[in-house]
Amino acid sequence: MGFGVSPINSTRSRALVCLALLAVAWFWGLGHRPLFTTDEGRYAEIPREMLVTGNWVTPRLDGLRYFEKPPLQYWATASAYAVFGVHDWTARLWTALCGFLTIVITGFAAGRLYGEKTGWMAGAVLAGSFYFGFLAHFNTLDASLAFTMSLTLFGFLLAQRAPPGSRAELGWMLAAYTGAALAVLTKGLIGILLPGAILVLYMILKRDAGLLRRLRLGWGVSLFLALTLPWFAAVSVQNPDFLWQFFVAQQFLRFLTPVSHRPGAWWYFLPLLFVAALPWLGAVGRGLTRPFAELTRRDSMFDATTVLWLWLVFIFLFFSASHSKLPSYILPTIPALAVLAGRELARLERLPWTGFGASLAVGLAVLACGLAADRVAHGVAPAVRAAFAPWLVAAGAVAAGGTFAALRRRRQVVAAVLAVSFAWVVAGRLIMLGGAAFGPEYSTRDLAAQVAPYNRPDVAVYSVGGYQQTLPFYLRRTMTLVAYQGELAFGIRHAREPLDGRYVPTLSAFAKVWRGERKALAFVPRPVMPKLRALGIRYRIVGRSPRWLALIPENAS
Repeated sequence: MGFGVSPINSTRSRALVCLALLAVAWFWGLGHRPLFTTDEGRYAEIPREMLVTGNWVTPRLDGLRYFEKPPLQYWATASAYAVFGVHDWTARLWTALCGFLTIVITGFAAGRLYGEKTGWMAGAVLAGSFYFGFLAHFNTLDASLAFTMSLTLFGFLLAQRAPPGSRAELGWMLAAYTGAALAVLTKGLIGILLPGAILVLYMILKRDAGLLRRLRLGWGVSLFLALTLPWFAAVSVQNPDFLWQFFVAQQFLRFLTPVSHRPGAWWYFLPLLFVAALPWLGAVGRGLTRPFAELTRRDSMFDATTVLWLWLVFIFLFFSASHSKLPSYILPTIPALAVLAGRELARLERLPWTGFGASLAVGLAVLACGLAADRVAHGVAPAVRAAFAPWLVAAGAVAAGGTFAALRRRRQVVAAVLAVSFAWVVAGRLIMLGGAAFGPEYSTRDLAAQVAPYNRPDVAVYSVGGYQQTLPFYLRRTMTLVAYQGELAFGIRHAREPLDGRYVPTLSAFAKVWRGERKALAFVPRPVMPKLRALGIRYRIVGRSPRWLALIPENAS
């Protein structure tokens, strides 16, 4: 019976069955929830414009040059559009795939480093982390960064396990350099700076400068440059102002100054790390404290555990020091956390009752919140509560039920951990599916459907006094911005072509344009409507959402 997971004879067969089940649960309902503003809309629309224009070098958002991030995720998503069509699920496919592959590589690397049982445990811990699963199903760049950085650091760790000078060492180091190049093409310099800093810190702590000889720098740097330089060169040729905007404004100023307006206290990520550890709090705590005493111990063997500890702690502290903070930034730390926790779980011959405490408590809390939604969610619209509550009830029941099932097999540690993990994978998907109830508030999918009869190619479309990031994606077209710049300020101020018909600087100027329109569609945030009425514009409302109105001219043809 092996680990007691199934009667299948081979470990490889057991792994394939588990991966198949995970894949079904992981990718289930990927397009059910509409894309939410802001990141999901942005990272869906830029690839759509790439595909439509055929320019895969210069990223554009709403037709304006947009240099905040490199193109890897744009390319992957545009490729998904080209093969499968432009849909919500194809917009999220690369993100979800990266999350899934991160689980695979984490379990594989942990198994090679610490043994098969630890591999099962680490993969289960990562898959069952609600925080990791939740963010890996949002269309942001951080799941892609988590995968590419995991490829970098796990590749390095597996190279050190191989005999010095061997083909295996070279192969894993080339995998590490490939991961670093893809990480740079995902989110910029941190893709190489963070792994590099972790290795430097390890060499300092262990006084092991000889590690440099095993990095295969000649081969690795050549591969890294071959993968990264072509795009940076091509985009710089097309856009001479790219280097300053990308490297200085978006990489250094965003970290060193509050220019991005994403502040947070020094402890901002602490509660998020706590959530990321659910439902494995006990094992995570032991996994973090055990290596601490070993950090400065020097011996002749390479210490992978210290690298994992530095991976988690250094990246956590790095983003804690940044002036720009978002909850998803610590996603790349969770694979290291999973391996450290997996090692602790693998040491056990029987899981203690306390090992299930967090999972059971959180599952029951989710169930209770669903049952008492009318009493505990006063700030949420009644219709949204009514739609979301059954999904919470189902998720809580699955999480708690999976935990109870695991309690019956405490002596079969791997089977018990897999049961809890799979329960939380399913529970997380149920909560994400239920999130569709918040669509009218945070998405424009329904609004775009309402105005579909008016969204014709010969109709001018305006976004007035704001910019809802999902609108261009659902309208399948760019819009003319009115009295708004936001993150599109660089593209507006440094446009290399006339902005006629794509930008109107003031509401008063828009009022003049609107009076001459017969075929037009305007999307207006509700708080801006009094200003438009004061300017005397005449209109008919053809679409509504909780935050936006869609207008056409009163005398529209």
